[in-house]
Amino acid sequence: MSAKPAVVGGFILGALALAAAAILFFGGGRWFGSRERVVVYFPESVANLDVGAPVTFNGVRIGSVESISVHVSAHTLAARIPVYLQIDSRRVIWEGRPFSGGDNEDLVKAGLRAQLALQSMITGQQRVDFLFRPDTPANRVGGNTDVPEVPAIPSEFGTLRSQLSGLQLRELTETAQRTLTSIDKLATHVDAAVDPLVARVARVTDAATHTLGTADEAVRKLQGDASVALHDLDGLLVAAHQQVDGLGGELGHSLASFDRTMQKSQVLLDSLNGMTEPGSELRGDLQATVRDLAASASSLRNFSETLERHPNALVMGRSNQ
Repeated sequence: MSAKPAVVGGFILGALALAAAAILFFGGGRWFGSRERVVVYFPESVANLDVGAPVTFNGVRIGSVESISVHVSAHTLAARIPVYLQIDSRRVIWEGRPFSGGDNEDLVKAGLRAQLALQSMITGQQRVDFLFRPDTPANRVGGNTDVPEVPAIPSEFGTLRSQLSGLQLRELTETAQRTLTSIDKLATHVDAAVDPLVARVARVTDAATHTLGTADEAVRKLQGDASVALHDLDGLLVAAHQQVDGLGGELGHSLASFDRTMQKSQVLLDSLNGMTEPGSELRGDLQATVRDLAASASSLRNFSETLERHPNALVMGRSNQ
């Protein structure tokens, strides 16, 4: 019977030793490592941010949330919610040495900021992310000077919520409703106007179809008439060609006779030219004849003048006076 308490005691001591070894192994020397405290004042709700929530930097866990409290001012009734964080200095190496509270100011000047982020989309649990954002202002509350403060920036969800809250959703909704109502009225009006237009288009289409049919018939008839006319014209050209072929011989004889006549006329003209050339016999005879005619005309003129002066000359004869 006395052996049982010893066994139980040994079992308990072994269990405690195993527990201590597990704590040292899985805890990574948590209780024996150096931890630095910092405080963050978030400008938004910290709902679902619990004590023990992780603090990460680019996905690496560097600490956890130590405590969350609410500080209310009796004069202004303004509330501040400091979130104290424990940072494992062995996981943050700054300038080649583990992080310490004195390095906080240099990190803040370099752009170190704290931001809330969703840890789980299902449960809505949040965590604290450290990141470098030198383009953002380092807004500090400065409530506790004993603990270094890391400036906070709004989370992505908080920024989206602020943008949505800045929108006049009610006015946008009313405007959208009015727009939809106007579109509905326009659609109704278009439907009412389209039906008569469709009927009119159908009538115009029928008329166009009838016109095209009539035009097609006229074109076919015109093609027939044109074919007959072309056939008649072709026969006329053939007959004219035959007549021209028949008259070709007669035209040839006529042209030959005309050519002979022209040759005879040319001979006659050459003879006339020879007869009228200076020194020719015919030209001398013509000139003599012309002179005799001129003398005769002069004698007749003198005789007529004598008769005018002496009308009785025909009876009495010409006087020698």
